[in-house]
This record gives sequence, structure tokens and C-alpha cells, in this order.
Amino acid sequence: MNASHIAVILHDFSSGGSERIAIRLANEWARLGRRVTLLCGTEEGAARPLVAAGVAIRACSPVTRRSPWSRLLLGWRLATLVRSHQPDIVFAPGNFHMIVLSVLGRMPFARRPAFVCKISNPMDQRGDRKVLKPMLAAIIRRAVAPIDMLVAMSASLKAEARPYTGATPIEKIEEPILGDREVPIARPEHNRLGPLIVCVGRLEPQKDFLTAIRAFAQLNPSLEARLVILGEGSQRARLEAEIVELDLSNCVMLAGYVSNTRAYLDQAHLLLMTSRFEGYPAVLIEALAAGLAIVATPCSPAIGEIIFSPEMGIVTRSRDPSAIADAIEAQLAKPRPSLETSAALVARHRLGPSAAAYLQLFDRLAA
Repeated sequence: MNASHIAVILHDFSSGGSERIAIRLANEWARLGRRVTLLCGTEEGAARPLVAAGVAIRACSPVTRRSPWSRLLLGWRLATLVRSHQPDIVFAPGNFHMIVLSVLGRMPFARRPAFVCKISNPMDQRGDRKVLKPMLAAIIRRAVAPIDMLVAMSASLKAEARPYTGATPIEKIEEPILGDREVPIARPEHNRLGPLIVCVGRLEPQKDFLTAIRAFAQLNPSLEARLVILGEGSQRARLEAEIVELDLSNCVMLAGYVSNTRAYLDQAHLLLMTSRFEGYPAVLIEALAAGLAIVATPCSPAIGEIIFSPEMGIVTRSRDPSAIADAIEAQLAKPRPSLETSAALVARHRLGPSAAAYLQLFDRLAA
């Protein structure tokens, strides 16, 4: 028995990485002949136009927008849609939606689908709360109990999650970050303008773009560097105030949400990531495919699986802005990554193989 009907849960069409990857997978599954339905709280969001015509969208009633308790409510409301559409698989694209699936999986169904959730971030996002770890593990085990399968994006994320997930099994499937025809490109070393540094992500505390701006402010002025931050979010006003306070208005730009980041990556010299925590950051793979080097904080257990060579970039030892500034200057002085170094990593993250691996898992669960 194949999983002929796959439902994907989205709270809304936020421009976050988990949502974009989920839509990319949904489009590919539909192209491969599966029936795919996006079940959501609302159709609002910048990523809505990314959905292909062959993918159905069903919003719950009443509309459920994000709020402190909305994921609990959404899990309860989506049960009606699951009962009426009877999918074989219900897939949640990340930790944010895990609580939705946890509630939904506890609801009664005459024909129960298999519930699958991707692990998009470390289970312990701080990693330093030793006293609280047993309590955190107990909460997570309770949350994932109704879920039939978890999917980790890398070996390190699977290992990090294992102590927290109890009896729920975990499968590893590489993240489908790139198209099947994308290959690493060689980049020129210099152009007439000063180096362009790019940050990508939602303007939220997790991404910590305040630290990125403060680190940029400490760069040697002779570099004539520029910083562009791609993304939108609740911290825009705070970041704008910081830019003005540090007198950086002429060289730092908040470009807002951009549907095609590749156009900026193609002009950049370096990708900077200052996140407090990440799962498997897709933008790092996108940057390496565009021929860029990276400077990143130690924000993910998977960071060493991505930046596995000094040629590819620098992982800072601390989140101190001066240490990040030193790393930026050191990386800008080095040659760009070679095609050979990036090729194997890029090849692991193509859409086709990842979408096929998910379908094999779904078919196994449906059977």
C-alpha cells in the first residue's frame, strides 16, 4: 500500500525556512503523482505564492492565526479536516508544528493516518540547562508519544534528539535545500566595490541580527564593507534603531522579505550567521552552492557537518561581536571555497533524492 494522499501541516505561510522546505517537498510529491493537501490555520503569509497548482490548500474554520496558545487550538481544529480528507500521512515540517501534531495525534479517528514530524531544531536549544534536562526530556517524550516517526536532517541532529524522544523512532533524511540541477559555481575574488556581507532570516530574537550589526560595526573601516539583512519580522524597529545609533545607515540595509535570495548571494562576498540556535541551516548550503564562504556562530549541532573544512568558512568560538568581526576580516582575506570542496555537500541536498526518501518512508508507514 502506497501513501497516495499526504497532508502537510502549516500554521500559516510564513517565510521561514521550515515552511519553504515543506512547500518545496509538497510541490515535488504532487509532481510525482501523489495527492498532496496543505492543512493550515490561515492562508496568509509571504510564502503562499510558492505553492504549485497541483497542491490543494485547506484552511481550518475558524481561521487560526499565531498566538501563544494557537498551536494547541490548531491541533484540535485540524482534526475535522483530517477526518474529512482521510490522508494516509500527516506530516509536520518542524519543531514549531510538533505541538500541533501532538494534539492532533491524540484525537479519535475512524481511519487513523500515520503522523510524521521533522526535527528542525535541537531539542535543547540552549544546551546548558543540566538541572532542567530531565524535565525537558519528560515533556518532549510526552509531546512526541502520538507521533509515529520523527525525521532528523543530519546524523548529529538525530544523535542530539535521541535522549529526548523515548520510544518514537527517528529516521535520517537529508534536507532538500537545492534543485536537482544546481551545481556549485566559481566566483571571482574581487570586484570594484567593497565586500558585501549578507545575512538571511526572520527578524526575530533567535537569529540575533543585533549581534550581526554590532560585529559589522567593529570591522576595519578601510574594508568599505556593506551589510544586507534579508528577512522580515518583529525586531525590525529595534534593528533600525541600532543601525542609526551606530551610524551605519549608509552601509547597512534591511532589505525585507526576499523570495529569491540567490540574486543577493550572487553579489555577496560572505554569508554571516549569528543565530542563537539552528537546526540544519539551509541558507548555509545555499551560500556554499553560490560559491560563498561563511562565518557562523556555534548555533547548531550540525554546524560541523556543513563547515567541515577551513576553506568553507569559520565557526566562531563565542558570540562576542569583536570575535565575530575578527572572523569576518580573516575570512575575507582568504580565497573563496573551491568547487571540489563544496560539490559533495551540495550533492547531498538535492530535492529529488530527499523527496524520494520521504515517499519511501511514507509508503512503509502506510503499509
